[in-house]
Amino acid sequence: MQKKKYIRSLDEIGRFVLPKQIRKELHLGEKQMLEVFSDGERIIIEKYDNLEPCIVTGESTKANHTFSFGNGTVTLSPEGLEKLIEELSEYKKSHED
Repeated sequence: MQKKKYIRSLDEIGRFVLPKQIRKELHLGEKQMLEVFSDGERIIIEKYDNLEPCIVTGESTKANHTFSFGNGTVTLSPEGLEKLIEELSEYKKSHED
């Protein structure tokens, strides 16, 4: 990815606006959580992804690559979702009258 330079000023309480192009490229929505930390003289801002593990596979996948059900109580990775659909389908077939 090519580095792009944007100059922004802070307002009176320390806010600044992320350029629209960056928000678009990184798929940052209105409520996206960001993680901010410093490293010497640098300020680093990263997308904050709640890395809840998949209940089927146990793997932690970036939040924008997972599926959440039950008001966030069930997290599934793409692989976990496929496995669960497969198992539910088999279960349904074996329990049909």
